Amino acid sequence: MPDSAVPAFPAEPATPPAHWTAVRKDFVEPGTPCARAGKGHRLHRLVAGHAYILRDVDGNERPFGPICARALLGASAGLAGVPDFTARYTASADAGPEAAVSGRRTGDEAVAAQRLAAATRYLLLRMEKVASIPRIQPTVRYAALEPIYADYRRQGTLSPQQVRRVLAIERSPATPAALKAMPLLDVYTAYVQLQRALLGADRLDRQRFLRGLIDWLARHLMLTRAQIEAAGLALHPRAFQGHWG
Repeated sequence: MPDSAVPAFPAEPATPPAHWTAVRKDFVEPGTPCARAGKGHRLHRLVAGHAYILRDVDGNERPFGPICARALLGASAGLAGVPDFTARYTASADAGPEAAVSGRRTGDEAVAAQRLAAATRYLLLRMEKVASIPRIQPTVRYAALEPIYADYRRQGTLSPQQVRRVLAIERSPATPAALKAMPLLDVYTAYVQLQRALLGADRLDRQRFLRGLIDWLARHLMLTRAQIEAAGLALHPRAFQGHWG
């Protein structure tokens, strides 16, 4: 994972709707331009620091705001089946397009989309998002998920059988609580915010403090309430509470 914690995307006008596939909702650098030209062909910026990531036919990924993503994908396309890596960020309240789209799906389709999103998010958290944090616990990356992850990187999706397998691993009593989906999502969310804070820190003592928190997070897969408050992080109200007792 790069030092900036979130990927940088080139801004360019969008191609026709049929050429785009929704990949995920994820963090981007605050102020990143939306890749869809607005009125007058001027780009607008994603000031909230998160976006829907869409992939074009050439495999290039671009960031879009929720309205632009929905417009590109079409009214019948689903954002409800997109893994959301921002769900534990307290300022992320972007449910409008997802709720509207999921309401058009049948019950079975909605459940299948939600299961695919949950499995994809868990797979990427363990094999990529959290696993790539410097000095992270080696237990995060799981050998049993390696072939599924390799297939996902080649194909861009998971089969129903792979969805069942990934969710079974996440829900298994043998999987430690710290390696369940929500705790790992808290780790990823905290890491992104700590990296942003570090990039904006001018004082040396503040930089050292934030680097220390990043190292602690990597070793323990959690932060204390006092650490969260001292760093000024915007996390879910119940983030890491399973560790606090």
